[in-house]
Formats: sequence, C-alpha cells, structure tokens
Amino acid sequence: MFVNLEFPRTVDYLLDDFFTTDVVPNRFFPALDVCEYDNETVVVAELPGVRKEDIKISIENGWLTLSGERRPYEIPQDAKILLNEMRVRNFSRSIQFPHDVDVNNISAELTNGVLRIVLPKTEQARVRTVNIT
Repeated sequence: MFVNLEFPRTVDYLLDDFFTTDVVPNRFFPALDVCEYDNETVVVAELPGVRKEDIKISIENGWLTLSGERRPYEIPQDAKILLNEMRVRNFSRSIQFPHDVDVNNISAELTNGVLRIVLPKTEQARVRTVNIT
C-alpha cells in the first residue's frame, strides 16, 4: 500500500497551519492596520460577515480591545453541503498606544466588513512645532 503525500504541497499546508494567527479553535484575530497622524491614530480592522451589534470596542489604560463574534448564517435545510469552511468564531484583539487617547471623542464606523476606529490624541500628546525666534 502506498500513500501519495505530494510532499512539497503537504509541507506547505502544515507550515501554513503552524504559522497562522488562527491557532486557537473557534477563535480568530482580525487583521489590523494602524496609522498614526499628528492629531489621531486610526485603526482599520477586517471583519467580514460581522455585524456592528456583535462588536465591542473598549479602551483602558492605553489599551484598545476589539472583540466580538462572527455569527452563523442560516443554511437551508434542503441544501447539500459541499464545502463548509466558514465558522462561527469569537475574536479578540488588543493593541497598546504609545500616547494618550481622548477617550471622549473616539469614533467607529463599519462599512462592508471593514471597521475604522479613529482615536484622537489628547492635547498633551499632539505633535507641536516650535518657532525659533
């Protein structure tokens, strides 16, 4: 009896599974982009299939935490499932900022599965220019 492993392909799959950020069953970590500007920091997160009601955003001691759940969609009873890779998953992601955030003016918007969080800097944390006299 022989088993065809397709060696390079099998190793690629194993390495992908090992190095993926999705290492905890039923949990995933959304991809983030974080951009800092003079007056604010903007965090953009990919959350396909997640409703805004299922997202929680909190900030405490300079840590922004984004958490929630991707809920299942309804599969019709008469459907024959050929492939089912979309999972119901909880998610949580925390990042720390090197500056103070004006917590009273944080805004967030979810559009087409992309969450954009704007975190204004406090007056003390903003970049200033000094004129030389």
